[in-house]
Amino acid sequence: MRRGKSNCLAHALLALCAVLILGAMAALTRGVVDTQRERARMEAKADEQERIRLALWRVDSAAAAWIADEAQRPLPDLVLKEAPKAEVKLRFDAREDGEFIADNPDKTGTLREALGLPPEQKAFSALCAGMPEIPSSWSVVPPPKSEEPLKQEEVQTTRQSNEYQKLANTKEFAGRSRAVRGAVDKGQEFFNSTTNRAVNLSNGTSLPEDGSVVPNAAGSSIGGWTLLRGGLPRPAQFGSELFLLRHLQWTKSNGSTMRSIQGSWLDEGAFKAMLLREVADLFPTARLIPALPSDAGDGLALASFPWKISPGNGEAATEPLPRGIQLTLAAGWGAAVLAILAAWLLVIGLMRLSERRASFVSAVTHELRTPLTTFQLYSGMLESGAIKEEKRGEYFLTLRREAERLSHLVENVLAFSRIERGSARASSGRHVLGEMVAPMLERFQGRLSEANLKLVADIDDPAWNATVQADPAAVEHVLFNLIDNASKYAAGSEPNEVALEVEPHGQGVKVCVRDHGNGVARSDRKRIFRAFHKSAAAAAESRPGVGLGLSLSRRLAKAGGGDLRLENSERGACFTLTLPGA
Repeated sequence: MRRGKSNCLAHALLALCAVLILGAMAALTRGVVDTQRERARMEAKADEQERIRLALWRVDSAAAAWIADEAQRPLPDLVLKEAPKAEVKLRFDAREDGEFIADNPDKTGTLREALGLPPEQKAFSALCAGMPEIPSSWSVVPPPKSEEPLKQEEVQTTRQSNEYQKLANTKEFAGRSRAVRGAVDKGQEFFNSTTNRAVNLSNGTSLPEDGSVVPNAAGSSIGGWTLLRGGLPRPAQFGSELFLLRHLQWTKSNGSTMRSIQGSWLDEGAFKAMLLREVADLFPTARLIPALPSDAGDGLALASFPWKISPGNGEAATEPLPRGIQLTLAAGWGAAVLAILAAWLLVIGLMRLSERRASFVSAVTHELRTPLTTFQLYSGMLESGAIKEEKRGEYFLTLRREAERLSHLVENVLAFSRIERGSARASSGRHVLGEMVAPMLERFQGRLSEANLKLVADIDDPAWNATVQADPAAVEHVLFNLIDNASKYAAGSEPNEVALEVEPHGQGVKVCVRDHGNGVARSDRKRIFRAFHKSAAAAAESRPGVGLGLSLSRRLAKAGGGDLRLENSERGACFTLTLPGA
């Protein structure tokens, strides 16, 4: 009971250690995987941010170029001379006096419906009321740079903060805003230079000395009104319709002035599609959605139009762990599992060895007690003269048998000990099998006679003339152990014989020891060759012995290049000793 509790406690402690080791490995693996995934996520995010930055520059550059091209265009009555843009539905000029000029008068009614104007309301007043100011983003001043340089650790920490990212986005947004404003200003400068030349021509100023023609000069004076100056075009949203509008100021020779709003009615869907084609290679599913003024720092807002880019929901697939990390983790897990298994097997082996040693001690104690008790009892009776003279020979014979039994036990234990320590010395040589075994038969017969059994061995059989490579002492030890077992377990069998036979086996021979007893139970076949497999209780319940003879015999046989096996037999037990040929 105590041994069982000790075994359970040892297994429980080992299981606890295994759980702790595996738990630590799981935590380590989780940490490595999470760190690697976070690194991959940060790299993917950084790559996406870089692509977004590139996409914003492309879109704003295309939009700025488009606005600049519109900014340098003359009045709409001459626009029809050029190929129309797919993104423009209508170009118009709504004047303060109620006059409305369009490059396609047939669409004027459609425009008034889009603006929601009643028939009596002037287009100028509606457009002027809904016209926004110049986008504030075009005048964004970039945040000042930090005067104090940061340390490497502070730089790393700062770059990971939201404030740093927002500041970086604001700086980048300001840079794009300046680029957009610069492109629009160039278009406006071209428009103003054209206007000034037109005014000079209308005042009788001569053409330039180089003979160059003033472009679009005729469109700067209509109906007696001469264009004085124009403002920057700016995007404006009226309901679901998108416009590009700017203020114009007109004058007459009598000094009177008039305002107008020049605009382009844009096809928002076509215009967005044109811009998104610039970034189709970066974000195939990107969209342009309305943006708020507060979105300037999120890194997605355009500087040219009140939109921001939505990259789309195409998330990058999770990349597998690098091969090196996978191999390292696999090696770590393999080492941990192997260490646990090795420790478990070691503990099991130690516990089994401890149990076998305890069983061996108890069995040896039991085996020694019987002859010692006989020695003590019989020697006392002989000393006291309590035994009659005619009985004294029987008592001496019993004492001799017990001494031989004790000697055989001690001899087996010592031989096994020598083999375990590796100090056994074999004197193997070439021998004729029959000549080697013949001197042993008398001893074998003497042991069998004690159990009323007789030995059957035909030494004259030609098979005994085979030459083998063997150690005679080891062969005698093995065969005597087999004869001793037969005398224990086959006593009282019919016929009361133990056969010693030989037959060729490959280059060597097989020596068979066959009895007619009850044989070996199937449940015992796997463990009879284990050392110390018998306890004191098993020895007391079955036959004398400590369960060492067969284990020792097999080791002696293998040490000489042979083997010892239990053969299948219909009746009794049949052990075969294989000896190599010489």
